[in-house]
Amino acid sequence: MTRNRCEVLAASLDEAGCGVGAVEGIGEVHVADLLPGETAEVLIDHHSPHAPRAWAHVARRLGPTSPDRTAPACPGFGRCGGCAWQHLAYPAQLAAKRARVAAAIGDTPVPLAQIRPSPQVTGYRNKGKYVAGRDAAGHVVLGAYVPRTHELVDTLGCRTVAPVIDEIATWIRGAVEGAGLAPYDEATRTGALRYAIVRESGGDVLVALVVTSKTPRAAVERVANALAHHPALRGIVAIDNDRRDGAIIPSGATAQVLLGHGYLLEELAGARVEVGAGEFLQVNRAQAAAMYARVAELAEAGPGTVAVDLFAGLGGIGLHLARAGATVTAVEIDREAVAQLRRAAERAKLPVTALAGDAASPPDQLPTAPDVVVVNPPRKGLSAGALALVADLAPRTLVYVSCGPESLARDLAALAERRYKPDAIEPFDLMPGTAQVETLVRLRSA
Repeated sequence: MTRNRCEVLAASLDEAGCGVGAVEGIGEVHVADLLPGETAEVLIDHHSPHAPRAWAHVARRLGPTSPDRTAPACPGFGRCGGCAWQHLAYPAQLAAKRARVAAAIGDTPVPLAQIRPSPQVTGYRNKGKYVAGRDAAGHVVLGAYVPRTHELVDTLGCRTVAPVIDEIATWIRGAVEGAGLAPYDEATRTGALRYAIVRESGGDVLVALVVTSKTPRAAVERVANALAHHPALRGIVAIDNDRRDGAIIPSGATAQVLLGHGYLLEELAGARVEVGAGEFLQVNRAQAAAMYARVAELAEAGPGTVAVDLFAGLGGIGLHLARAGATVTAVEIDREAVAQLRRAAERAKLPVTALAGDAASPPDQLPTAPDVVVVNPPRKGLSAGALALVADLAPRTLVYVSCGPESLARDLAALAERRYKPDAIEPFDLMPGTAQVETLVRLRSA
């Protein structure tokens, strides 16, 4: 064996779906399409200049395949960059995700619960995002970039999105071809259509066509008119984007309604919320609802409970707390989400006060002595300011909803210094086929 060819026994799986094994003289080697327990002779593609780490591909398989290996559901698996764990059987995915949480948080006096599986393993995503481009023959492609490249992979036929989303995306491709709407070319910065977004709720669909500001509206309207014949279509919007930083929908961008409405109605805790193309919503609707309901149970929300919901988004957690009887103050930095949450709470007659602000520098209207605080930060976890706010609010109960096990572990250590100790740790799987895992932790003030 040489530095560029070696034998690897995979012991774990990384977020990109690569098997990871240790090799003397090289360090950690990440091998595409190698599952834990499998061995292969591999060729090294890249050595890290910063750490004893390398990336490789299989040259020759050695020994038996893993009993957990399964056929991926999607035709684009291995190239589109999404759902990189699809070749691992679902029970093994769940075990690996729970192990990831356990490894991050380390030894705790509280047993780690079994992970809650998703009700659906495929067809669960309520939103599809597609990059527009052309293939070698010049035909329109809707897909995704191969990771770390600008090579476009056709993702029509994706099994992770709701079937109607894939169906509508196929219609979009045909309508774009028929209307002569040129896909945008990143290299030459020419063309019109950059992205297509398809959102689904209850079988209804909203389409967003993200185009350059110079795109003739007549061409976009021809696409909209072709799509209007699909019975699931409830709205089509056009959004201008001239950015060069990879943002799909620029902050502050407005949507021009071409057909129907510029939003879909989602139900959260029995409240109807208007959701546009850009608003964040958990993609796994059924599992998110189960997780939000469990948050309300862990918070012991009921009549008389005073609750603060930080990083509230569209109010999935806050509305569930209010439905259980709590009086809720919800804080969210996205002003459009705050407006939607206010309207939803008013229509449902739920006691939610929605405030626009940052958890690191919150508005003045927060209750001074809440019974419970719920935090649902982004993957990077809580900022120093958010940790300080929790300490200032000093709730008896804190519920932490985490999408990043490593940042969760860091924040639990910081909260322990503030005398908060966990008494329940429960992982949820919201994204089958990926390494992502959500974890609910209830902490009590000592």
